[in-house]
Amino acid sequence: MNPRTANESPGRGRGVRLAVAVLALALIAVLAAAVVACGGAASDGSSPAAGGAIKQGGVLKIGAQAGNINFDPALFAGAVSDIMLQHQIYEKLVMLGQDFTVQPVLATEWDSPDGKVWTFKLREGVKFSNGEDFTSADVVYTMDRLRSKELGSPMADVYANIKSVVATDPTTVVFTLGEIDSEFPASLTDYRTLMLCRSVKDPAKNAVGTGPFVLDSISAEDRAVLSKNPDYWGTDEQGNKLPYLDGVEFVYSPDIAGQVQGLQGGALNWVGGLSSEQKQTVEGNPDLKVDTTTTNYCFEMQIRVDRGPASNLAFRQALMAGTDRQAIVDLVAPGVSDPGNGTLVGPAYADYYLDESVPYDPERAKQLLAEAGYADGVSIKLVAQITDPVPAVATAWQAQMKEIGVDVKIQQVPVDVFYAEEGTDNWYEADFCFVDYGTRAIPNAYFQLALTSTAPWNYGRWKNPEFDSISEKISTELDLAARADLYKQAQKILQDQVPMINFLVTTAVAGQSADVDGAFLAPDWAQSMFRDAHFTE
Repeated sequence: MNPRTANESPGRGRGVRLAVAVLALALIAVLAAAVVACGGAASDGSSPAAGGAIKQGGVLKIGAQAGNINFDPALFAGAVSDIMLQHQIYEKLVMLGQDFTVQPVLATEWDSPDGKVWTFKLREGVKFSNGEDFTSADVVYTMDRLRSKELGSPMADVYANIKSVVATDPTTVVFTLGEIDSEFPASLTDYRTLMLCRSVKDPAKNAVGTGPFVLDSISAEDRAVLSKNPDYWGTDEQGNKLPYLDGVEFVYSPDIAGQVQGLQGGALNWVGGLSSEQKQTVEGNPDLKVDTTTTNYCFEMQIRVDRGPASNLAFRQALMAGTDRQAIVDLVAPGVSDPGNGTLVGPAYADYYLDESVPYDPERAKQLLAEAGYADGVSIKLVAQITDPVPAVATAWQAQMKEIGVDVKIQQVPVDVFYAEEGTDNWYEADFCFVDYGTRAIPNAYFQLALTSTAPWNYGRWKNPEFDSISEKISTELDLAARADLYKQAQKILQDQVPMINFLVTTAVAGQSADVDGAFLAPDWAQSMFRDAHFTE
């Protein structure tokens, strides 16, 4: 299980405020959600005008690494290429906009009187690619599967607070929660919430969705070919049917470096996940251009606190004080990342973000090591998955630790080994390792997935009752300012107790042909979409 994702149209920024009905607690002002139709479109599904003259038709060729070829969002392993492929075929009720607001897709509006019972109104006239109508019954079917432990869904615990999902009429769905959740709509932006057709018996093998494209063929050794869905519901501002493209092709190759070469040579039109160096390469080519967006895609070091040197708080605090995260960003990913504050809550969360960090202080780090009983130094093993920029970050951190007396032995392992269910050098068993976490709509998702005492991915075995209590209060707090204060309290605990250290928060970077516009680069770039993508005249 890759925590990166289980851990995301297209247009850019026209917004409409959706008032959330409330009782005397004034939840209207607090829970109001800025919403924009699918991919930046208006609530009627239309798209904003494009920046250049739109050329109808054509096939957009997208660089990707081959995934698992499993079309079931509830069960597949979480490869970036799988997520991106599915987001062209299926759609969610809501999505995360580039400004981190919850935006409507198949749901047009939602409200709650108390933060516990949430009613969603669905878009009318939407059909699946097999010709069947999309209705509230499909929402119930999809969410019941996601909550099913019998099915083996990894989201069963995440959505355990949902007590019932009821279709009150074909275009209305009511979610009843066990406890108040002031941020519940945001939880439905997870990539696994793509809506399925209830008549499809095996969604792992039969991809039937409401999205702008349908799957024609796929081969893990070559490519996935998708054509436009002729019955797609979306239109642009002039009433023209979407998508503009005749189709998209995911062209598989082993690494992004090779994909950038394909982009330069004209064999590809769009490549995501670029590094700082790759971004500069694209910027230097007049036939190409760069697109960027803010994310909370993190690379953090997990620390097991139940054994070894890290069971000592002073030791963990020494690692934090001895880490110069800004220097690592400047060395490894200049211009495409931010050091953040050392926690999994990055600057993109605005009011929720604690704009304070533990100062880089190597002398203080040495004092803390001495307090922990390691005045003469100590050696640790750091497991690093072989995926950019992890090896470079690990090497830079290794040099910084040497300066304070910590000898870091780096064990590099392939990604499939790192995220395997078994083994001592995987992400869940290693004493120290680097893990990447994809963008979540709300920071509390990270807390409840990985940091609270009962979190399913509590790799660090860290237990802090105060932190647990704050995470619980965040969900039930209806006042935005009070909720923001709780988030900052939680971050201070993480900075002081150091169950993990986040080294950097990346910026999503995509390279594309100069004649391509309209692609939606998502905050979790694996969820990028091409509904409004087009070639220009």
